Amino acid sequence: MQGTWSVIRHKSLSLHTYIAPEEGWLVTSHIIEFSSQLFIVDAQYTLPFAREVTHYAESLEKPLTRLFVTHYHPDHLLGAAVFDVPLYALSFVADKIAAAGDRVASEEHEKVGNDIPDHARRVDRRIEEGEEIIDGVRIVYRRLCSAETEDALVIALPDASAIIVQDLVYNQSHPFLGERAFDGWRTALREHRALPYTTVLPGHGKSGGLELYDHMLEYLDFAESALETAADTASFRRKLVERFPDYGGIKVVDHQLRFLFRQAPAIKYA
Repeated sequence: MQGTWSVIRHKSLSLHTYIAPEEGWLVTSHIIEFSSQLFIVDAQYTLPFAREVTHYAESLEKPLTRLFVTHYHPDHLLGAAVFDVPLYALSFVADKIAAAGDRVASEEHEKVGNDIPDHARRVDRRIEEGEEIIDGVRIVYRRLCSAETEDALVIALPDASAIIVQDLVYNQSHPFLGERAFDGWRTALREHRALPYTTVLPGHGKSGGLELYDHMLEYLDFAESALETAADTASFRRKLVERFPDYGGIKVVDHQLRFLFRQAPAIKYA
């Protein structure tokens, strides 16, 4: 199975987005193409899908100079092993990877096998919130707190009116709810919706506009209510699938159940 690519072109840069197939949780990697070099945002879940990203990057015939990992979750981190380029992350994210990355990798390797590394790559260079200019293009680094996960990186490109929000937003894909930060997540969605960026690049699924924030708010409201009333993992899963029948990311739904129902017995799904 192969992922899909789309491209958004602007006079000062191009944004190439890779979406993994369902087997790869619909996770995205974004290539920021400047006039002289390439940055990649997030590394994929499995090594084969990460290699698809590196092969495409090579076809652009510009040096790849940075790989950013926005947060420590396995679907954005573990493919980093195939990238021969410095790995950048916020200090908060780097600390989380150092503390939990190998455990996360080991758990996923045990489930999936050799398409997942048995340890997580460490961050080479730490970044902080702020701005820089690359080839005349302004880049804004923002820290996202208490949304899908406690700390994550958001990258804004004001010249293109675009913002790479990653797992703040999922598009037509079930999100990971395991950290239960519903209130903080909703607050972050509303705050980002008010920012002056009209193109939103999510962590799972296709890029879109401001409507993606509203769709996420709708999902979170339903999911929180379903979680409060569900008797067990099976009923919660059923509620989500029935309410959002066209959504992908079923593997994410199954992955999160052990975090949401820690005392519940494991169940098998067809």
